[in-house]
Amino acid sequence: MAFSISTNLNLYPMTKLLDNIPSKEWVHARIQYLGGSELAAAFGKSKYQTPLQLWLIKTGRIEPQGSTPITELGHILEPVIAEKFCQTTGLKVRNISEAYEHPDFSFLRGNIDRQIISSELHGSPGVLEIKSTSSMRLKSEENLYPLSWEYQIQWYMFLTGYSYAYLAIMERDTGIFHEPILIQRNQELIDELFEKAVAWWNRHIIADIPPEPTSDDDMLLLYPDSMENKTLEATPKAYGYYTELKEVRDRISDLERMEEHLRIKLKQDLGDSEQLVCVGKKLISWKSSTQNRLNTPAFKKAHPELYKQFLNQITTRRFTVN
Repeated sequence: MAFSISTNLNLYPMTKLLDNIPSKEWVHARIQYLGGSELAAAFGKSKYQTPLQLWLIKTGRIEPQGSTPITELGHILEPVIAEKFCQTTGLKVRNISEAYEHPDFSFLRGNIDRQIISSELHGSPGVLEIKSTSSMRLKSEENLYPLSWEYQIQWYMFLTGYSYAYLAIMERDTGIFHEPILIQRNQELIDELFEKAVAWWNRHIIADIPPEPTSDDDMLLLYPDSMENKTLEATPKAYGYYTELKEVRDRISDLERMEEHLRIKLKQDLGDSEQLVCVGKKLISWKSSTQNRLNTPAFKKAHPELYKQFLNQITTRRFTVN
C-alpha cells in the first residue's frame, strides 16, 4: 500500500532543510569507521560500490565522494518523510545527533535517522530508517526493499540494542509515501554482520590487505594507465583464463543471434500492434517513440569553435580479445 504526498513542505523552511546536507568534515570523518550504509559494499552485496572501492576510501588512497544532487535531496526530504511517518503511525520520533559506537570496537558505528520514542504500541525505543528513492529502483528489486537496507537497519538495532525498527520510504519521482514497514530484530543476521565487519576491518584496514577487484571500474582504479609497448608473456593460468573467456564469448554470440531471431519473429507477429498479451497478461511491448538527439557531426560543422569548448579529454583502457 502507498500513500500519496500530502505533507506541507512549508512547515520546513529551505534554510533548515539544507542544514541536513552533510558537511565535507562529516564525509571525511566517516573514513575512520565502518557504518551501516557501508556494510553491503564491504561484503560485496552493493550495486553501487565494490569492497575494493570502499577500502581505497577508508585507507585514504582515494577521496570519498561528497554530496551529489540525489543524496542532497535525500537529506532535504528526511524531515518531511519523518513527519509523514508520525502522521501515519501516530508514533513520535526525535533526532539523535551523536553516532552510536560499539563499546569494544570503536570502528563499528552508526548514525540513525530518527529514534522512535516509547509508546503504548511499542514499550521501548526503536529505529526509524528513512529512504527517498526512485520508483524504478523499487520495481527492480526482487524483494520488498534492497538487501543493503536490511543490513543497515539490523546494524542500527545491533548498535542501539533496540528490538524493532520502521522503514519509511518515499518515491522522490512520484511523490508517493509507502506504508511504513515494521522490521523486527534478527539476531542471527546481526551476529553474522558483526563477525564479518570485524574480520573485514582487521584484514583490510588494520593489515592493509586490499580486497579482490570485482569490476572493470576496480581495475581502472588499480591500473589507470598502460605502459606504451610493454608486453607480458602469458602464464599457464593467464592462458587458461583467455581460452575460457573466448569460449564464453562464443556462447554469448550464439545466444545473441538466437535472441535476435526470436525478437524478429515476435515483431512479425506484432505487426503494427503495440502489445502482445496472453489471457490479459502483458508479454511484450513494441511502441513507437520520438526522441530528440543532438546531431553531433552537423553541430561540429556549423559551430566548430563552440564544439571544441565542450570537448572533454577522457583517458581509458580498451580491452580487446583476439
